[in-house]
Amino acid sequence: MHRAYRATSDLDTLSYRDHRSTGDLDTLDRSAARTPSLLELLRASPGAEAVEPAAANVITPSGPVRVDVIDVIDAPDSPDIEDPTDRLYEMAHAWAFRTATELRIDVLGSDRQSTVSAVARVAEPGPLVAMKLQAVLLRSTAKEGTDLLDIVTILLDPVARDVALAQLAGCDPVIAADAALHAHRWFVEQVGRTLRLIRAAGGLEIGRDEIALVADLLEAATRR
Repeated sequence: MHRAYRATSDLDTLSYRDHRSTGDLDTLDRSAARTPSLLELLRASPGAEAVEPAAANVITPSGPVRVDVIDVIDAPDSPDIEDPTDRLYEMAHAWAFRTATELRIDVLGSDRQSTVSAVARVAEPGPLVAMKLQAVLLRSTAKEGTDLLDIVTILLDPVARDVALAQLAGCDPVIAADAALHAHRWFVEQVGRTLRLIRAAGGLEIGRDEIALVADLLEAATRR
């Protein structure tokens, strides 16, 4: 599987690009009151294995796939959460869920001849950047690097960049303020560490000039 992002070109056509391979699938669950929950349904599927704390290895025709379930509460009082990292987690994920758009994914079947298609709702570039700015703080060192590289890749892409920045510029002011706080931490205060993590994650072509550009773009897009 590949982590993909959606980008809209100047001609209003859609472009989908793969960025890096990923071994699992993330899905959001906003139905906290539903019984059984999405996680319970996944774990109850034939052959599935529970993975703590909130995932399941699900059997598919192409083999097992790990699905991580992210619980999100899209509540009116989310802006009142005191901690900016917790607040950005809830609000950025809810924003991504509300604005996700359908993407048809075509892949070559196991026989290497037929095509298998599926339609999924995927996050837009702006919400994806906001989610990843928050996620870095709670990740292992290796995953910190991949999240930071994802952000840089989106904001250096000639097509996805404009979409992401426009979405960040028009987002909820609370999301913008929290995203700005986290962006300053990663791309200004801890620029040396960020650069080391990105290069360790495979971004060998990324230098301080690129990091500075990303910092400037995020600062401008989140300024209110």
